[in-house]
Amino acid sequence: MTKPPHEVRSLSGEDQLRDAHTLFRSAMHDPRVDDELWAFVLDSYDGATVLGAFDDSGMIGTLAATDSVIALPGGKVVPMAAVSRVGVRADRTRRGVLTSVMRTFLEGVSAPLASLRATEGSIYRRYGYGVATRYRKVQLDRTARFHDQVQAAGEVRLVQDQDEVRRLVPGLTQRFGAARPGGVILSDGYWRLTLRREGFVRLVLHEDGFAVFKTKHVGDHYGHRLEVLALFAATPAATVALWSFLRGLDLVDTVVAEGRPVDEDLDLLLVDPRACRYTEIEDETWLRLVDVPAALSVRAYGPAEPVVLEVVDELLPANSGRYLVGPDGAERTDRDPQLRLGVADLAAAYLGDRPLSRFAAAGRVEVADRTALADADRLFRLDEAPWCGTYF
Repeated sequence: MTKPPHEVRSLSGEDQLRDAHTLFRSAMHDPRVDDELWAFVLDSYDGATVLGAFDDSGMIGTLAATDSVIALPGGKVVPMAAVSRVGVRADRTRRGVLTSVMRTFLEGVSAPLASLRATEGSIYRRYGYGVATRYRKVQLDRTARFHDQVQAAGEVRLVQDQDEVRRLVPGLTQRFGAARPGGVILSDGYWRLTLRREGFVRLVLHEDGFAVFKTKHVGDHYGHRLEVLALFAATPAATVALWSFLRGLDLVDTVVAEGRPVDEDLDLLLVDPRACRYTEIEDETWLRLVDVPAALSVRAYGPAEPVVLEVVDELLPANSGRYLVGPDGAERTDRDPQLRLGVADLAAAYLGDRPLSRFAAAGRVEVADRTALADADRLFRLDEAPWCGTYF
């Protein structure tokens, strides 16, 4: 029997984890982290499943997945595997290494869903991941002023002590991070590492939300650029209060947030809507339905006639089949399919970011019964755009 060119196995122990992290960093063209930062990186691996691919030369690929949760349409928060630190050694790319690692991971994960952030847009669709949430960059310039009808209810408090910031943020993300469909909650170790990397940051507290930001001196005098690292709010009033505070800080010329919801219309709050600019809409959550029957049955659906979907999953063929999806849930069925699509496109539509009819118009969904498209749109669509707001 021919020996496989490589094997995939679980990693454990600090030495193996550091080797895996170094390989991942190398794939990103970054150097090995120093010992001081490694202590925080190791903390962020706590409880993670870490895989390594090996051949006769040593480790050639890696993947890490941390137990997490994700908020779904309808309000349920369900288990999800947060995939990160994926990399293949530069002299072993395009030899099936990533396919072997990803297949091993997906066949072993217990959560019904997995997600990641993609370094390249052409890679992960082949493994069944689809773009389920997007975000856009927001910039408020120095002329941005809120109009008189804006209601910013509730007080805010500024926290500058770094020990208190690092102590509070993980708990705040657990409270507010999943307020919108698509939101996730990650480990305390993840946030300790993130805050350590960002350096001096400040925290703004509201009873219904919070924001984390840092500032950078720009220009020859006392101007500053404020960068919003995280902003989560459970109510519109909290959103207004937090943004109002950030924009009102003295000596700040520009406020920038790299990844905000595509339907967060801050321009409607301003006297001059042109003082707010939206740019660079990008993909955010790449979602994978690991267990299609479980994933379809756990989310809520809108009012519409049930639709029969035929799902094709080449990597995990047990997911393939026909599903009757309606307001009361989803289940396998023997009925004739009305719509046929791959698991990656089902994942892309799963959180309600874009209606299935757009996927059909783009040739991503085969339509056997055109009347089913309108019903499918109503079943999966949300009143607000799904959004995560956390990069991992």
